[in-house]
Amino acid sequence: MSARVVSLQGVSKDYGETPVLTDITWSISSGARYVVLGSSGSGKTTLLSMLGLLLRPSAGKVVVHGEDVWQWPEKQRAAWRTAHLGYVWQDAGLLPELTLLENVNLPLHIRGVPRSQWNGRDLLERVGLGKRLSAYPHEVSGGEGQRAGLARALAGSPKLVLADEPTGSLQRKQSEAVCELFLELQAELQFGFVVATHNEALLRYLDAEPLWIFDGRLHNKPPREEML
Repeated sequence: MSARVVSLQGVSKDYGETPVLTDITWSISSGARYVVLGSSGSGKTTLLSMLGLLLRPSAGKVVVHGEDVWQWPEKQRAAWRTAHLGYVWQDAGLLPELTLLENVNLPLHIRGVPRSQWNGRDLLERVGLGKRLSAYPHEVSGGEGQRAGLARALAGSPKLVLADEPTGSLQRKQSEAVCELFLELQAELQFGFVVATHNEALLRYLDAEPLWIFDGRLHNKPPREEML
């Protein structure tokens, strides 16, 4: 049985008087694969921020190892994020002043991992960028940048990868290629993932359980079916 990584227990989030998430209960296990579909403003990014221990809920609990993480000091939350989570962003989020290799190794440097254990070169080779190690982000294509972002997310062997619109800035063929690579690496490394997107085409590319977010809640069916 897969180990539970993080759980949301009755989580709600309001911004002022505007509710964004309402009473969400959801557990993510290692190796689990989800695609969360929703329109702009539906709460996808807020949901990922909750799972990533980046945003405190207005109500409910975010639970790790049976403990409410918002009872932890920030240093402990940060250490857990660094050790167990990887992030993939729409624009790859690479630092422009660093090479691709330096970008991928940066999380390991921050964690204090000995240089002899840095695996950035290996990860970039796995995503087809072995000849672009010294390139800077502005010198690579959008697809290459996103592959480098994926490599960085996997540095340190996370249990869970959170991806926010990871193909939002890519053309269709680039999106397919990135998703195919994502699945190959997931099968090999056995990390869980939650991909949040507005693009239903990703359901064809990623062999994952679909969920829809609307009205501040998670649903097993899209909006029109829920209304029937």
